[in-house]
Amino acid sequence: MGAIDQKKWSIFYKDLIEGNYPKYPNETILKLFFGDYLKTKPVVTNGMNLLDVGCGFGQNFHPFLDKGVNCFGVEIEKDICDKTNKIYKMQGLTVDVRKGHNRDLPFKDGFFDYIISVNAIHYESEEKLIEKALQEHARVLKKGGKLFVITVGPEHSIYEKAKCLGNHRYEVKDYDFRDGTIYFYFDNTKYLEKYLKPNFSNIELGRITEKYMEMPLDFLIGVATK
Repeated sequence: MGAIDQKKWSIFYKDLIEGNYPKYPNETILKLFFGDYLKTKPVVTNGMNLLDVGCGFGQNFHPFLDKGVNCFGVEIEKDICDKTNKIYKMQGLTVDVRKGHNRDLPFKDGFFDYIISVNAIHYESEEKLIEKALQEHARVLKKGGKLFVITVGPEHSIYEKAKCLGNHRYEVKDYDFRDGTIYFYFDNTKYLEKYLKPNFSNIELGRITEKYMEMPLDFLIGVATK
């Protein structure tokens, strides 16, 4: 199998749309932007442009809309984009979610002040695609703009069950509708830094590990400046 099955993702989102979709922003994104967890705290002001890569139903947008930020997103299927745009329109709010993916961001060069990528970058299945994806992220960022990457760490349940194929490539096994998909995992923050370095500077790294009863969660974090 290997590649992302877009139809399965579309079905996954369709099953959630009947009012039962995620409505709360990612906690780590909130901490990074609005807490005191980085050496250089981001400045979020009216009129800035933010992109959420793999935005889903846009649950990360609200804190930024409250600050007057223009919010954009990409998803891999048009119907997912349409649903997210509709959700915000029904609330009297405007966001711009377009069909795209890690290596194809449908925006002009240097457009964004911030890009957030929550559990999206690892959907690239090999090193050269990771490199192209990060080049594309850098392309649409302004000079001095920041990229916020959150990706799966080695103690996450999806990683622990995956089959190692070598060269940071893993096949998802016994997990959910993604079984058979090949992922690229960074294994540790040093590898995340390695792939960020060609296009970004001032890289700050972190990791969050949570030991829940039924599902251990583990995430690597990279914040980098173009």
